[in-house]
Amino acid sequence: MADILSKFRLDGKVAVVTGGAKGLGREHVFTLANAGADVAFCDLLEDVGKETLAEVAKTGRKVYFQKVNVRDSGEIEDFLENVKKNLGVPDILVNNAARPSEGVALETVSDDLWREIIDTNLSSMFYFGKRVAKMMMEAGKGGSIINIASINAFVISNIFPRHNVTYCVAKAAIAQLTKGFACEWAKYNIRANAIAPGYIMTDQTKATAAISEAYERNLNMTPMHRYGEIDELAGALVYLASDASTFTTGTTLLVDGGYTSW
Repeated sequence: MADILSKFRLDGKVAVVTGGAKGLGREHVFTLANAGADVAFCDLLEDVGKETLAEVAKTGRKVYFQKVNVRDSGEIEDFLENVKKNLGVPDILVNNAARPSEGVALETVSDDLWREIIDTNLSSMFYFGKRVAKMMMEAGKGGSIINIASINAFVISNIFPRHNVTYCVAKAAIAQLTKGFACEWAKYNIRANAIAPGYIMTDQTKATAAISEAYERNLNMTPMHRYGEIDELAGALVYLASDASTFTTGTTLLVDGGYTSW
């Protein structure tokens, strides 16, 4: 019987992370590198990305960074071509790039803002997903695609006086897109899953946490009565990226302290 812990290792794998310069994306990059993968990541934050690049290089893994607008197909294709040249064909894709809503009521969201949020948070996952999947198919080696969704795939956040319905709509669609990836590409040995984090204390959630009313409401709606730490998605990420999850596809894994249980 194989050592189960060895199945969680990512040695010899190439991983791609979108939006990997800071926050949860940065944590994903380090998680994958520490599990043994070589990692390429992209972000619009070029200076921060270069700082993260230097830090990840200290793990001893190969690492590549490029500034990319995840809404621009040309930039995506250029990045992925450079990933192939520098690291090889990806085995793992973590679709992490996202932007928050503006916190305004739905009726005041402009059409342009709606398109920007949907395109950044949802469409970018399709843009990357189909291109990386084609690379995997051509290489004939399969792989794992992990889309970062949210508890907002299942609920509309009760964070009044802020609002984020557009963000929630995008995250809900990610769960369905993930199922579509899984069903379409299973025959190529490509698995697709999503992680749906609850309230993790990051720069993005601090805007809501700074509002005492909303912060207390979030705590009271979470059975564990706390926000998650930034490293508490690592286990789920490695599981879905690794051979420990070879029969897992099309699922959205909640990591939310029980928030959606009530």
